[in-house]
Amino acid sequence: MLKRFPHGNMKRLLPLAAFLLVAAVGAGVTAVVYRTEETANRARFEAVADEAADRISDRVKEHVALLVATASFLKASGGAVPRAAFRRFVEGLDLDGEFDGVHGIGIARVAAKEDDAAVAAEIARSYGVERGVWPETDQPFRTPIVVLEPERARSSATLGFDMYSEASRREAMNRAIASGKVRATAPVELLREVPGEAQTGFLAYYPLPESRPAASRLPAVSGFVYAPFLAHDLHTAALDERYGLPVEIETRDTTANASVLLYRSADYAISGASPRYRLSRTIDVAGRTWTLSMHETPGYMRGRTNFYSFIVGAISLLLAAAIAASARWQIRAVESAEQLRAVSEQAVKDKELILQEMKHRLKNAIARILAMARQTGAHADTVEDFSSSLSARLQAMANAQDMLARSRWQRADLRDLLMTELNQVFGDAAAESRIAGESVELNEKQTQAFALTFHELATNTLKYGSGAESKGGLSVHWTLAGPPRGRMLDLTWEETTGTAVAEPESRGFGSRLIDANIKGELGGTVERSYGENGFSIRIVVPYR
Repeated sequence: MLKRFPHGNMKRLLPLAAFLLVAAVGAGVTAVVYRTEETANRARFEAVADEAADRISDRVKEHVALLVATASFLKASGGAVPRAAFRRFVEGLDLDGEFDGVHGIGIARVAAKEDDAAVAAEIARSYGVERGVWPETDQPFRTPIVVLEPERARSSATLGFDMYSEASRREAMNRAIASGKVRATAPVELLREVPGEAQTGFLAYYPLPESRPAASRLPAVSGFVYAPFLAHDLHTAALDERYGLPVEIETRDTTANASVLLYRSADYAISGASPRYRLSRTIDVAGRTWTLSMHETPGYMRGRTNFYSFIVGAISLLLAAAIAASARWQIRAVESAEQLRAVSEQAVKDKELILQEMKHRLKNAIARILAMARQTGAHADTVEDFSSSLSARLQAMANAQDMLARSRWQRADLRDLLMTELNQVFGDAAAESRIAGESVELNEKQTQAFALTFHELATNTLKYGSGAESKGGLSVHWTLAGPPRGRMLDLTWEETTGTAVAEPESRGFGSRLIDANIKGELGGTVERSYGENGFSIRIVVPYR
């Protein structure tokens, strides 16, 4: 069976529920805005990555175009170009200024082994050095380097080197012969082409066509225009700092499912530990496939701090808090209105109770006066005695009432409170009552409750009980029992009459007033007994 929440708990949970609901909606909107901003940031980075890939691709194409231009120059010169003219041509290209990454431009002759002497003579004519073709090889033909400019591009081991003897170079030259186009090698260490320390790069070859007899062992080319490319210089030039591309890059040759590192920027591994955006692009480089892996630099996100996501999130939280506070204030306003209505209703009830009590007290006061008049008349011998005695009793009654009114029944001794009420009702006859009990000090609530209770009991005794009979008697005794923190005040009011007292069929206002004070106000119990010899009431209340 489902347990229903109390209405108060539901009202207390309403502001929290409103906050959570609005916050959840705000979180959803913030997430959408964040994804939108992230999509925009990624799109911007993709544009940066595409630009970087295009710059590298365009740079390689421009450099490769030099080989075609050089081949055209040789063709226009009839194929036999003196070294001095070739040097001036290369110097005019301004490789250092406009074509960083191209280490030089050279010519490799296609020759048979028996042509080694002719090749050595050509090198001697061009450079004035004695250099033969090397190394020894079992390949069907040779491609020794006979020209390489500018001078900085040559090492002591450059001229006469048979590039066809090395597998990577040979594979690229074979593809160039077959296609008639520029073809590049896989990444290689440029040991001989570059003076000094070995550097990673690649070589590109452009074939120089030549007609040969069908039975010739040589291919239908006279040689190759070639160039060594330094990978680091080429990428650095393409990604010049002037362009301000916030990208770290790693380039690998992935032709035929291989993966050979060609270039890696200095901070690629450092800043790439946890990249936010990672992209890859592929480009074609003279018949080979390069894969460029890129991610952003640490400075890419500088100034792109998801501003709108933060603003939307902050506004959502503020709105949720404002709605929750508004709901709480509204609930408090409703509760205040309910409390005011309850206070008004209670005030009406209290007013009615006061009117009823005043009416009851007025009737009791009249009944007391009549009872005192009868008792006084029964014992007075003359009219003067009757008048004097009745006046004295009425004055005592007024004095007792005035004392209780002045003290507001705030604190009182139980015996004093009881005797004040008995003296007010019975006058001198009150001394004949048997009163027994230890000293008990009552607090404000107890004083008011017992004062009303004693008033009702004394009035009823005067009207209907032992006070109305000459042979009647009254006994009141009380005790305190129990531990200090749980002590109970046990009081018994016992009336002795000459006739039997029957239990009334219904309870009047006085009985209900006693129960309301003892049970309702003090949390005690009331036991009434009716018998042949009179009436008793036992009152037990917690004593604090």
